[in-house]
Parts: sequence; C-alpha cells; structure tokens
Amino acid sequence: MMSEKLTTASAELPGPDANLGYLFRLANQRFRALLDAALEDLEMSAQEYGILSVFETRPELSTSELARISQVTRQTMHTSILGLEAAGLLERRAVNPRVVLVRPTERGRICLDLATRRVRAAERAALGGLSDRDERTVRAWLANLAAMAPRRADATGRRQDRS
Repeated sequence: MMSEKLTTASAELPGPDANLGYLFRLANQRFRALLDAALEDLEMSAQEYGILSVFETRPELSTSELARISQVTRQTMHTSILGLEAAGLLERRAVNPRVVLVRPTERGRICLDLATRRVRAAERAALGGLSDRDERTVRAWLANLAAMAPRRADATGRRQDRS
C-alpha cells in the first residue's frame, strides 16, 4: 500500500527538492515518533510532554491559557488535562466557579525534568551533523516561520498580507 510505504523507515525518502509541505509533515512525524519512543517508559507521549513543558516557565495556568499557548481548543485541552491529572502529573485548583488553574504535581515536575533531558537528547540526534552555526540558522528559520502571520490568496490566487 502506498501510505504504508511512505510511513515506513525503509521507504525511499524524498530528496531536498520535494514539496516543502510534505517534507515538514514527514519530518514532524519522524521527530514525534522519536520523542514518543524516548518518552515511552515514562508513560508520556510527545503531546503530553508538550503540555507539561509549558510549565517550565510558568507555575500555573488556566485551561484556556494552556489551550491558547498549545494552539488547541479548550475542549481538547480539558481532555488532555484530565488524562495528565489521572496520571498524577497535573492538578487543578478552582479559583472561582469559572476559572480553574492547572499546575504540575511534584511527580509531574520530576517527570518533566527527566522527560526534558530525553527530549534534548532526541533534538541533538535530529540535529546530528549540523554545526552550531547551522543549528542556530535552522532554529532561527523555524522560529521566524512559526511567527509568520497567515496570509490569504486573492481572487487571482496570489497571496495577500492580512490587514
């Protein structure tokens, strides 16, 4: 099957001239699989690590803030929080009937520290072979790309900046 062939490690990989969107998707899938494998024995997924990692710089957040930062819906974040809470990694604290703050438990902080070391090792593996300068260039380019404002096509199909 074609889709199976494209997702296996033995499949012929695309060259650097392949469609950029396809390369992004494939690189993201492979990197996420690397992270999932590195975090497997911690019983944590790359997605769960992503949520916990937000707390490296913030002591607690509301579900809405966490959803906004993670770029998912509040409902999706709520489901993720319930799973992380059941695993003993997050706890919730009601501020009032409408606002609930979320923060890592002590176990959550310990797991986050351990997971972060593993994620950094996976990043080093993914960046293997790049010089420090090239790594900084890749990181700066990705950060700039992530910060780009979405643009819409006009009637001619040309891209227009949003005003």
